[in-house]
Amino acid sequence: MREIAVRLASMRRVPLICRYSFRTGRDAEEASIGVSFDIQGGSAAMASTDSPRILIIRLSALGDAILTLPLLCALREKYPSAHIAWLTEPVAAQILAGHPCLDQLLTVRKGWLKRPGEILKLRRQLQDAKFDIVFDVQGLTKSAAAGWLSGAPRRITFARGQARELAPNLATELITPRDPHVVRRYLELGQAVDIYSPSIEFRLPIDEQARADVAAIRREIDRSRNFAVLNPGAGWFSKTWLPQRFAEVARHLQDKYQLSSLVTWGNEQEADWAEEIAQMSGGAAALAPKLTLPQLKELYRSANLFVGCDTGPLHLAAAVETPCVALFGVTPIALCQPLGPHQKVVQAYYQPLTSRQRARASNDAMRAISTSMVVDAIDSLFEPQSREAA
Repeated sequence: MREIAVRLASMRRVPLICRYSFRTGRDAEEASIGVSFDIQGGSAAMASTDSPRILIIRLSALGDAILTLPLLCALREKYPSAHIAWLTEPVAAQILAGHPCLDQLLTVRKGWLKRPGEILKLRRQLQDAKFDIVFDVQGLTKSAAAGWLSGAPRRITFARGQARELAPNLATELITPRDPHVVRRYLELGQAVDIYSPSIEFRLPIDEQARADVAAIRREIDRSRNFAVLNPGAGWFSKTWLPQRFAEVARHLQDKYQLSSLVTWGNEQEADWAEEIAQMSGGAAALAPKLTLPQLKELYRSANLFVGCDTGPLHLAAAVETPCVALFGVTPIALCQPLGPHQKVVQAYYQPLTSRQRARASNDAMRAISTSMVVDAIDSLFEPQSREAA
């Protein structure tokens, strides 16, 4: 049971009082925050319609931050001289830093809305920037509250259904998305500023230091020029595939295409799976060391193939245009499959669950994906290239 109540007075001196509780089974979290501050109203009239000050808010989830990049690129195309900023949490900031379409990167810690001091600090940062337009891509209370704190006169998010909790109430403009894919849904927010049917671009820049680091790591592990990346991890267990089958895929890549595999991982559990894969592969796969997100980005960029589950690293690999074979179980393919001509998706069947149920489900839908299904997808990617080379 979730109860949320927010009181926003219309006076110049505004008390923000949030009382909310989240209960899931036996877990409960409650907080009450009271803060007073002046609302400056952003730049009530934009200084120039050609150079607005724009804030994108996508706080959490690496994959979703990556899938928001086409909106950033579309906004830059629309407004070449605009000041465009992004508010996010530290993990996604590692990938967004240095993006050519971004002028300013703001970070906030997870759980900031429970800490009055951080609310005040963020409020000062946002209001000092005098944003004209906010795009709340996340569509939750925490992201909408940040947009509201900015005082921007235009705060754009999704209509209720796509946006949840208090997000629609704290926005000034609501967009009803039509496309099932999240990238195109996010781009539909651009319709509020007359962006229609933009090209889908990610424009992730090369990190020269990370690239050099990856080259050194590759020389230590395997000097072969061509290689594949296997990534067994995922944010939810329901999205994971079996290590033994990853090992079988590695042997196929070695035997048929002379491609060695490097197995990447994020946390200790994933490291255990990665080590299992390397051990069961008969020398076809090697365990990657712990890598930073910029290093992962450059590793994926240099790979000939990425095979993995529906998670942030998959979307990172696709964003740098690496051919991918994506394994889907509890997520609808139409929602967030990698886009592009060199991307393949494998799904035995879709397990229809709510977002909360997906996080706790078994991986039955993933276990239904056989090794041969993945191998066939790989062959369908590589064999046309082999014919062209011949």
